[in-house]
This record gives sequence, structure tokens and C-alpha cells, in this order.
Amino acid sequence: MQQEVLVLADKSWSAWLMWGLGALCYLTALFHRMSLSVAGLTAQERFSLDATGLAAFSVVQLVLYAVLQVPVGAGADRFGPRRLLLAGMAAMAAGSTVFALAASYPAAMAGRALIGAGDACLFVNVLRLAHNWFPGRRYALVAALTGMIGGLGQLIATAPLAALLSTFGWTTAFLAAGVVTAVLLVAVGLLLRDAPAGTSAPVRGGEPLRVSLGNAWRNRGTRHAMWTHFTLMGGFVSFTAVLGQPYLVSTQGRTVAAASGLLGVMVLGFVVASTAAGQLASRRPGLRAPLVAGSAVAGTLCWVVLVVVPGPLPQAVLATVLIVIGAAGGVSMLAFDLARSANHGHQAGIASGVANMGGFMFAVVAELAVGVLLDALLAHGVAAPQAHRLAFGVVLAMSVAGTARLATLHRHAGVLPQRPEPVLAHAG
Repeated sequence: MQQEVLVLADKSWSAWLMWGLGALCYLTALFHRMSLSVAGLTAQERFSLDATGLAAFSVVQLVLYAVLQVPVGAGADRFGPRRLLLAGMAAMAAGSTVFALAASYPAAMAGRALIGAGDACLFVNVLRLAHNWFPGRRYALVAALTGMIGGLGQLIATAPLAALLSTFGWTTAFLAAGVVTAVLLVAVGLLLRDAPAGTSAPVRGGEPLRVSLGNAWRNRGTRHAMWTHFTLMGGFVSFTAVLGQPYLVSTQGRTVAAASGLLGVMVLGFVVASTAAGQLASRRPGLRAPLVAGSAVAGTLCWVVLVVVPGPLPQAVLATVLIVIGAAGGVSMLAFDLARSANHGHQAGIASGVANMGGFMFAVVAELAVGVLLDALLAHGVAAPQAHRLAFGVVLAMSVAGTARLATLHRHAGVLPQRPEPVLAHAG
């Protein structure tokens, strides 16, 4: 009995170590993804950009991220997470270095593209590690903790990065980020294992990607998970990645330092909510769909305030609105547990990839549309504060549409379809 307890304890310790390595990679990815949140105005000055040009940095990065989610999810199911995590970290290290040294807009865009492609390999594969190493009853909690760790990366990309940029400058700050990423890449290569010894992730033998994707997409539970991520994560990413700092400075009259602090408060809302939602969902899975629905409504109402109410808003009101949008983003982490429980185990990766596309496709469309509309309004003489509010109407409309779609799929949330279990092939 004592020997059995020691074996279980060792497996648990190994599981947390493997997940911890993956989670550190995800923290790094979130830092790189959100690094323009406080560097946006500096980037506009460095590369002589308008709002559309600035938004294009994030759009290219997020388009690559979203487009690669399904192939990466399939790769996680078929080849294991370690190889893809290594590839992603290498791409982000290279991208950060290129971005740091870039003297022209095309070179900087190439750096952000590398970061987007590398970032795409991270989250789904960290979830696959959790699927391989932990029992299903812990998955919601571990997925939420992954989101929390990623949120810490976003926090580092707010006030701490702003201080680093102010003290050491553009090149040193982003080169340092590239070096840290490379060091973590080496640690993953040396220590990470795909699954416990003697086990492997199931894969469907010989099934084409289009078939796996079709099976996942026909599943209404997968689509509910995708719309969950679309509605809750989309607005949060749009604001924190690139739109928030110019809006807070122009429309809300905050200083650059104060805007960085407010973005940090928003990310803190994400961290707290993702952890709390994961803990609650692991104990009471039936609450996942109501949590998602309530968060979608609350987040949409907050966008109404940002669009309709002229600024500057009182500090307490503005902070509350941003915290709620951040918390809704945190609740979006339930999308991956909903996708997992609505699909058979061999499709966990591709279902997570489909779900993960939602929020980032939202962000791509919203950021580009807001940037184009904002430039057009400014060119026609609309004052900057009003132009920002009107442009944010794009985000509000998309949030309303996502909330409506969630309502139609609510009863399918996390429900495994009643069909025969497919035949699985296990990697030898």
C-alpha cells in the first residue's frame, strides 16, 4: 500500500512538472502576444504608423494564430505536444529578435508574423499535456490554471514592459524577451515528455484532417465552445492587444502610465475569473453553460457603456467596466472543457483548436475594422474621442451577435453526441 501511494505521488508530481513547463511556455506566448498593448504608441512613432497600420501588426499575428489552430490541434492529437511546443517557442524567440532589431515596417511585420505562428502552437498543446497527464475530473481546473498563468504573462506585458521600454528602450526590451524565450525552449527540450511512461495519446488511424475537422464541426457542443470563446475572449483580446491604450489615452483622457495600469487591472480580472470559473466547473460541471451565458450578457453591456457614454468616465466606473470585460475573457477558458466533454478523447486537440479559433477570429475582424473606421472618421473631421467610441461599435455588434448565437446552442453545451465510439488506433 505504501509503495502504491508513493507511485501515485510520483505520477502527480510529474504531471504538475510537465504541465508547469507547458504553462511557462504559455506565459511567454501571452507576453509576446500582448506586448503591443503598451508599446502601441511607441510603435506608431518608431514606424510612422496610423491606426490601421498599428492594427495590422496584431491582425497579421492573430490571423496566423487562428488559421493554424486546427492543424496544430490535429498535430497535438497525432504527434504529441512536445514537438509542437518546441517549434512554437523557437518561432517566438526568432520573432521577438527580429521585432527588436527591425528598422522598417516590413521587417517588424515579419517579426510579429513569426510570433503569431509560434504562439499558435502553445495553448492547444498545453491543454493536450493536461489531457495526457491528468484525469478528466481535473481538466477544467488545470485548463483554468493555464489561463491564469497566461494572464500573468499578460500582466508582465503591461506596466512592467512599459517600465522596461521606458528605461532600456525598444531593442533591449524585445531582445531580452527573445533570450528568455530561447532559455525556456532549451528547458522544454531537455525535460518535457508527452505523456506518462507506457501511455500515449490516442489517434485515429489514417483519418484525413478534413474528416476529423468535419466530425468536430458537426458537433453542436464544439460549436457552442467556439462561440463561447468568440464572444467572451474576442472583446478582451481586441482591447488588450492593441485597441485599448490609444482609446484610454484619447477618449478617456488617461496618461500612458495610467492606461497601462488600467490594462493591468483588466488582465487581473481575467486571471481571477479564469481560476474561479475553473474551480467551480471542476466541482459542478452543470454550471458551465450558465456561467458562459451570464458572462456574455455582462460583457456585452460593458461594451454598450464604452460605446454610448461619452468619456472620460469616472475612474471607478471605467475600472469596473474593464474588470468585467477581463473577467468575461477569463470565463472563456471554460470553452476548452466544454469542447473536451463534447468530444471523444482522440479528438480533444482538434476540438480545442476549433474552439480556440473563435476569439481570435473575432479579434482579427474587430481590430482591422476598428482601425479602418477610426482612420476614416478622423479623416472626415470627427473628434478623436467620438471617433474611438463610434469605431468601438464594431466590437459591440460582434459581441451581441455572439451572445445571440450562444443562446441558440445553449442546450448543447458540453454534451457528448450519442453515436457509436469510433475505432481508435494507438501509437506504438
